[in-house]
Amino acid sequence: MSVLTSVSGFAAFGVLVRTYALGIQKRPIFSNPSTHVVAAAVFGGVGYFFSQAIDRQNSLIEGKKDLLLKNRERAEEIAKQQAAL
Repeated sequence: MSVLTSVSGFAAFGVLVRTYALGIQKRPIFSNPSTHVVAAAVFGGVGYFFSQAIDRQNSLIEGKKDLLLKNRERAEEIAKQQAAL
């Protein structure tokens, strides 16, 4: 998931949550549009954080995968050397 889709999706969700909350309270939805902007910015920030967290986790997983593959190759070489003796 790209950063743009993550941020825009979370921002849209923030605006949806704000309008839903105002609708439940039976208050005018667009009387103060700055609150919608704040909600979009806050939820967009959360989306950006999650996007970066996913990228960090994927890079950590790739690093661990490479390490495990190297360890496996080394173990196979040792097993072959021991079998040759």
